[in-house]
Amino acid sequence: MNRQYRKIVRLIALLLADSLFFTLIDPTKAYAIVDIIGLLMLIVTIYVGIDLLLVLMERLINLSLRSRKRVLNASTSLLALLIAMQSIGQLTVRDMLAIVPLILVLAFYFSYQTKENRP
Repeated sequence: MNRQYRKIVRLIALLLADSLFFTLIDPTKAYAIVDIIGLLMLIVTIYVGIDLLLVLMERLINLSLRSRKRVLNASTSLLALLIAMQSIGQLTVRDMLAIVPLILVLAFYFSYQTKENRP
């Protein structure tokens, strides 16, 4: 429970920092570096949020540490890519339709890996 508590506190702190940053900054008037910093802050928050979600789901989905890190990195990268594409106006329905099968293949791959690793 201690590990979960620390992750929850981290996520709340990041959410507060993000909300403060995004309420004080006007992205239409800010320099590009400020927008990049905001995107990086959002990516870190997503990473910590997905990590907390995976920790909370440990009892339902038994993933090894290596598989959990892979899921964490892949899902964070995917969401960061989607947010970046949407923020520059390049995200279309076709992109979303291409990403959904990739997510399904990734999910089946990790479920297969966990079944292979069990004794």
